Amino acid sequence: MKKILLLLLLFAFCDTEAQLLFQDDFSPYTVDQELSGQGPWSNSPIAPNVGIGACLPLSAGQPCSGAKVVAQPLSYLNYGTASKSIVIASVQDGVARAINPVVTNGDLYVGMVLKLSSAPLSSASPVDFLRIINSDPTQVAFRMLVVDAGFGYNIGIRKGASANATAYSSNLCNYGDDVLVILKYSNLDGANDDVVSVFVNPDYNSGEPLTPSATTAAGFDQNGAIDRLAFRLNYNVAASMPTGYAGLVSVSTTWEGLSFDPLSVNQFEANPIKVSSFLDRGMLQISSANTSTNAQLKVYSATGSLLENTIQTIPSGHSQIALQSKLETGLYFIQITEETGKKHLFKIISK
Repeated sequence: MKKILLLLLLFAFCDTEAQLLFQDDFSPYTVDQELSGQGPWSNSPIAPNVGIGACLPLSAGQPCSGAKVVAQPLSYLNYGTASKSIVIASVQDGVARAINPVVTNGDLYVGMVLKLSSAPLSSASPVDFLRIINSDPTQVAFRMLVVDAGFGYNIGIRKGASANATAYSSNLCNYGDDVLVILKYSNLDGANDDVVSVFVNPDYNSGEPLTPSATTAAGFDQNGAIDRLAFRLNYNVAASMPTGYAGLVSVSTTWEGLSFDPLSVNQFEANPIKVSSFLDRGMLQISSANTSTNAQLKVYSATGSLLENTIQTIPSGHSQIALQSKLETGLYFIQITEETGKKHLFKIISK
């Protein structure tokens, strides 16, 4: 009973921190192989029920290839750097992964870096290549697409059904550039008032801009429980789809939680101590506004079991601490108690 109460307490405190739902820089995956079947990604619409169906060949009897992992680097200042990405193109199997825990309220942020070489003309009726999907496989919470703008392209967002209006960003994205795109979905109380926004090439470290690059609330809310992110690449009209690469995919309930960089400046302004959401080879990445001597560090399992209890000196700035416990893949909780008695609680994921 005490462990259950402790776990509930940890969840209550951790909800005030940046909640990272998942990140993927594709680094563990094999180049020149399909993304589907690597890690948690799948093109199956049945099990584990995260896919969005097989692709449609250009003509009967022709094969469809799956979206491949490639050695195409991507990066964006203060957001992340990756040596691999996936190919964006038409006539490929759609591939998706689960969002866990399922999001039923509040804000949801989705970040990624695009490097596109072409975008469909407006006359080609551009279609979405990214979908954030409800637990009902027929319901899409929001979508992203792009349209050619002459010397570059614009990012489009659409809420819910395909027939809803698309809002395009005024920011012109250059072909061949690494472009940071952050989508925000705000769950509101009414039946048709949820809002989807997009931020294109923001100064990530300065925090969420006051004004999005585009925003829309048009259409009925098709969101009950968001549980999947899907690259929908199975469209068989090549002229309606972009080509290029995508990577550094991140989903969080806060802007600050998206970054792949272990600790950005804005991540510890509100709280003097911050911990990266991922454990890096057994090393805990910490950022502190002040030096904290004799800080107590505790590590808990997801069931509330105390796994580690040590005294540490946490210097100001960025540092890392080697955990004594060998943590298996999964969710853990870190509690840091300063000498003053002030406690800081964080969720971390061991990969």
